[in-house]
Amino acid sequence: AMNIASSRSHSVLILSLLRRSQLLGEGVEGGIAEVTSNLTLVDLAGSEKAAANENNAERFKEAVNINQSLFVLRRVITALSRNADEHVPYRESKLTSLLQHAIGGKGFMIMLACLAPADKYYEDNLSTLQYAAQAA
Repeated sequence: AMNIASSRSHSVLILSLLRRSQLLGEGVEGGIAEVTSNLTLVDLAGSEKAAANENNAERFKEAVNINQSLFVLRRVITALSRNADEHVPYRESKLTSLLQHAIGGKGFMIMLACLAPADKYYEDNLSTLQYAAQAA
């Protein structure tokens, strides 16, 4: 069963830092150098079992949307990991469109996978680890 207190959504926080410094030296006269950095923190909702939500239309729709965005994210990660000149489907999901600068640019990505210690979550944990391993 789903966690009744779960928000059932992805959360994204993007911090943009701008550093300005005055250039000093011959021939520069009042020039300013700017460096911008972004830190993107994402909390992905876990995949949802649609069968557990069949009795509630709203929750079923939420589960479908969550699973769709996670599926597209996996496709984007797969396309990027192949290092080929293939199409990367960023625009197929709001999530991947929003994260395009973070996962397809010159930055670094770290994925933390949260697992449940109980034996009954073995399959879910295995799926989570496979998903995270693909991003490595």
